[in-house]
Amino acid sequence: MIPTVDYIQSCFDEYNVLFFNGTLPPIPIKLSNARTFLGKVTFVKRRKWLFGEWVYSNFKLRINTRFDLPEELIQDTILHEMIHYYIAVNHLRDTSTHGQLFRREMKRINEQGNRHITISYRLTALSQLMESSQNPALPKAGVE
Repeated sequence: MIPTVDYIQSCFDEYNVLFFNGTLPPIPIKLSNARTFLGKVTFVKRRKWLFGEWVYSNFKLRINTRFDLPEELIQDTILHEMIHYYIAVNHLRDTSTHGQLFRREMKRINEQGNRHITISYRLTALSQLMESSQNPALPKAGVE
């Protein structure tokens, strides 16, 4: 499956209610043809004052359309990125990009929704998925 903006928006809206109590604000969705990621949340981070709090703005959810992937993998990628968005929007601190808070949220959603979100999709796992979808193109890296 190659996702469309409408499909991604529909998933985002559904998962926002199911897993985030509808608290995530709308986010612009962009399609990507990159070889290096399946999904990514981007934003601008700057200080409000010289030593003040961080301000986050210009959020975008980017989902890859280069690869014909199983629908479940696309959905899990959207959820993975929504966890990043949730952490950033709420100014939560984590130990690293995929730190303890991220992993706790990932585990909660996996258990609550019978999902299979992972930290990243390795080349070997994607290679197997690509073979099953008859798509020979492979990304060089996983979900960010």
